[in-house]
Order: sequence, then C-alpha cells, then structure tokens
Amino acid sequence: MNNNNVLVVFIYFNKLNIIERNEFKQLIYSSGFNIKKMLEINIRYPNKKYFLGLGKIYELNLIIKKFNFKKLIINLVLKSTQEYNLKNILKCSILNRTFIILNIFKKRANTNYAKLQVELAYLNYLSTRLIRRWSHLERQRGGVKFISGPGEKQIEIDRRIIKKRIKTINNSIYKISNQKNKNIELRDRYNVPVISLVGYTNSGKSTLFNLLTNSNFKLCKGYFSTLDTYVRRINKFKFYSNVLLSDTIGFIHNLPNSIKYAFKSTLKEICYSKLILHIIDSSNLYFLECINTVNYILDDININNIPVIQVMNKIDKLKNFEIKIDLNNLNFPIRIWISAKYNFGIDFLYDIINFYLFSDRKKYLIYVPSNLSILLRNILYKKKIFFKEWSNNGKNYYFSIFMSNYSFKNLFKKYSFIKKYLIKNYE
Repeated sequence: MNNNNVLVVFIYFNKLNIIERNEFKQLIYSSGFNIKKMLEINIRYPNKKYFLGLGKIYELNLIIKKFNFKKLIINLVLKSTQEYNLKNILKCSILNRTFIILNIFKKRANTNYAKLQVELAYLNYLSTRLIRRWSHLERQRGGVKFISGPGEKQIEIDRRIIKKRIKTINNSIYKISNQKNKNIELRDRYNVPVISLVGYTNSGKSTLFNLLTNSNFKLCKGYFSTLDTYVRRINKFKFYSNVLLSDTIGFIHNLPNSIKYAFKSTLKEICYSKLILHIIDSSNLYFLECINTVNYILDDININNIPVIQVMNKIDKLKNFEIKIDLNNLNFPIRIWISAKYNFGIDFLYDIINFYLFSDRKKYLIYVPSNLSILLRNILYKKKIFFKEWSNNGKNYYFSIFMSNYSFKNLFKKYSFIKKYLIKNYE
C-alpha cells in the first residue's frame, strides 16, 4: 500500500464545522498525503486515557487492519500520553494538525531565515511531547569510571538538547531580525513607503505580488506557498516615488501557538507598513469567516491603525463578475474587486494606493544653474526628500521634487533661494 495513503479522523464536539473540515483536508493534501478514508467522529467528553471511546477505537482498529494503514491523522492535538496510548493500541503512527502544518512549512521554506523559524516551531512543539516517546527511559550511569550512581534519564537528555538548540536558533533569528530592523529604519529614513500583503492562505497573494513587482516567484499549489517575507519594488512608473511591496505568510483558522511564536518577527514586519492590502478569495463561499480570521491575527499583532484595503481577488471564478470599488459601506473598509491572474482591475488598485500614500503630495519643478545644483542636491538628501534630477545641456539642472505642500513651505522658509527657481508646481 502507498505510504502516502492515510486514514483521517476529524473529531468535533456537538456541531460539525464544515469550514474547518474542508481546511483540514486541504492541509493534508498540501502536506503530500492522500486521504484514502475519512471518518467524522462526534464526541461529548474525551476519554482521559485515549481521548476516543473504546467503541470508536475498535472501529478504527478494524479499518486500519483492513486497509493496512501506517498513518492516522487527527485534526486535534491530543495530550502526549493520550497520543502514546492510542498509538500503542492501534499499532500505527498518529499525526495531528500541528504536525501536518509543520510538514508543509518544511517543504515550503526556502531561505535560511524561514528554515530557522520552521525548526524553532517544530522544536517548541516537540518539547511538549517528550513524555514516554522512547522505550529507553531507564536511568543511565553517569560520571567518570569510578563514580557510580544514576545519571540522567534519556528524556532529560533529549529535553536538554532541544533546549540548547532552541537557544541557538533564537540567537540566529535575533541577528537576522536586527538586520531586517536596520532595513526598515533605512526605508523610513528615506520615506520609502512599504505596502504589506496579508490574507488567508491560498487567496492569491503571491500571484498579485508577482504582477505588481514584475517578479516570477514560483507559485505552489495548496496552502502556504509563501513562508519567507519577500520585499520588492512596485513598477516605478505607476507612482511618484519608490514604493515597496511585502508578501507575508498566509493565515489559517487557529494557527498553532508554536508557529505564531516562531514567526512573530515576520508578522511584526506588517506593523511598519504604510498600507495593508488584505487579499480575499472572493470565490470562497466562506470568505467572511476567512476575513474574521485574518482580522483577529492583525489585531493580535497590533497594527496601530494602519489603513487596510480589502482586495476581493479571483473574481474571474464568479459567474457574473464586475470590476468595481465599494466605498460607501460602513461595515467594512474600502473593497476593490480584481483578478490578479488575469490582470482585471489592477489600474483601479494603483489609483487607490496612490490616493492612500500620496494624496497630500504634489510635484514641484525647480530649474537651477550648475553652480547651485550641488547645494540643492545636498539639501534634498539631507531632508530625505525624494527627487529626480536631469540636465539637457550640463549647465542647468532640473529637479523634480515630490512632497507635501506643508513640507515644501517649510523648505522655503529655511532655504528661501529655492523659491526663485521654482518654475512649476502641480498636483
């Protein structure tokens, strides 16, 4: 029998949640397993020893023997003792939802930073599940030859090794995070706005990222195609200044705490954005629940009143789709309906981004002789003002400046000579 064929048990209490069930199935497929058989089990009270009742365990045992299953996947995370007892009685490996997610992360991680975060999440998960995992838990002799007495239990050795490795990984992540923070400070110093893409996993974030930045990152089928935070410049000619776009990890219902902790530095990068694009799969029948999940995580990381635009993606999958912008509904932020795959509505998206980032700014054109060009250039660099510079004859220079009217008036006050060479200003 194919080792990838698995028996899946979806446990629920009182009422079946179809969204969570469907999501769990997609997680399993994304992890590389094939669901040969799936059981939905409704329980009132978990059994202290096995979590499941003996009747259900007997039923599972018959199915496992009949199809010769080597792996059983459960949607819940059982206590380590319950998992151990269940494994012994069913004679097959027990995998849970957290392990499945970590398995997907391991496949998707490309950069060293992402690999470290995945390993940290796995070790944090494993550190809580060491009880009775090995059969060699007897005490071992320790010390030098002539000193007798009990040494450490194997479980204590493993726990110590894991703790040491977690410390090493945390140090490495801290160093990389420091470098990322320096990059953030550099962008802020030169007033380079960053837009973050957030959204439920498989909503089309990476497709939109590739489109807006002319990138060609590989798109994976299934959940969590992006684990690394990619930052690229958006098409320069669309905006008055450089704008960076950041793609982040996708969200799901009940993201395990071990994963939240490992990826907290990645999620925190969203807090330094000037604008958030919340990407939503409009073809998903349960997209409202997905929106609530994303909003909950954004609230959890405290985005500090960063404006959010809801981007309703994949409208090409709707029967009667329409490219439109919803402005007047007070129950949700501005919504724009697009298709990143077919480039529908992208120009409207550019217009909205321009409005949010640059609505208070104007262009100013200054024409100075060459002897003043160096002085003006140094002033603009010192003030961290975005500008473009060119010359037609090498004797006189044009400076195209993009800034708010308030900032420009302050510039006039301090450097009054600039007003003499201002030849044009327009929105």
